[in-house]
Amino acid sequence: MIKIEQLKQDIQLIDISSKVNLDSEDRTKLIEKYNLTNEILDYADDENERARLEFDDVNQIWLVVYYVQNELSKEDSTKATRPVALVIKENKLFLFTNKYTHYVKDYIMSADDHFPADIEDRIWALMFNSFDRISDDFSDTINDINNHRDRIQAHIERRKTNYAQIIDLANLQDSVIYVSSAINSDYSVARQIDTIANSKAETVNLTDKTKERLHDSVVEIEQIKDEADLASDVIDRVSNTSNNILDNQVNNTMKVLTIYTIVLSIPTIVSGFYGMNMGLPVADKKWSWVLSIIITIAMIIFVLWDLHRRNSL
Repeated sequence: MIKIEQLKQDIQLIDISSKVNLDSEDRTKLIEKYNLTNEILDYADDENERARLEFDDVNQIWLVVYYVQNELSKEDSTKATRPVALVIKENKLFLFTNKYTHYVKDYIMSADDHFPADIEDRIWALMFNSFDRISDDFSDTINDINNHRDRIQAHIERRKTNYAQIIDLANLQDSVIYVSSAINSDYSVARQIDTIANSKAETVNLTDKTKERLHDSVVEIEQIKDEADLASDVIDRVSNTSNNILDNQVNNTMKVLTIYTIVLSIPTIVSGFYGMNMGLPVADKKWSWVLSIIITIAMIIFVLWDLHRRNSL
């Protein structure tokens, strides 16, 4: 569905929202009415497209593919982030979203209300402001991930690690990987725009104020990138600690079972001797059974003492 929103300074926001993919009717309209190319639409319509910056010199079209969070699917980490496409052609900003990412339109509309009516490079300024809002969303997600990790870590410290927490930790690792990958991709795009804007190339002519906004966006997403990298490292350390604790618990269990096996084998050995059909010392005495008990206890005490001496208990 294509919807046109009139922004300040005679700028149009062409909102192309699809349930999942761009339908053929909308594609035809965008090509015939707005002179967008099939190549640009292919990039914009690909739900697995990587974050990128493209410029069609012939048609003077800018394409920015940027990763945002999926607000409708919080449980499936593989769908935690999705790309949105922003296309700039003359005084029109085309926004390609689907049902998972359509909230980005609200960011652009909010930025349009926020900026004064006479701002230069308005389309780029709206885009950079949206970048900031998207970065804030990722920052909130990283904070949630850190809080979830802290709860798991508290259980690990209390030696209450169970199967559910192991799965939670694995899911948390998956989530931070996808989020971190999306942030790194967005950072590369923002840096690429910043590099072009500050070069001698004439493809992007931004005012100093807009360049400053872009620089602030790059700095902010770089900070979020560092936070995501740190969160990923800490989760990996917690996971390694959890694995070490589980290994240690298994070793302790095997150690206890081994000690029990050694200790319980002693009565069997002693009683086995006296159960043989052959003559044994004092076997015909009334107190021979008591003697076998004493020998058994003495041997058990000796084995326990020897294990303790070797620091094996």
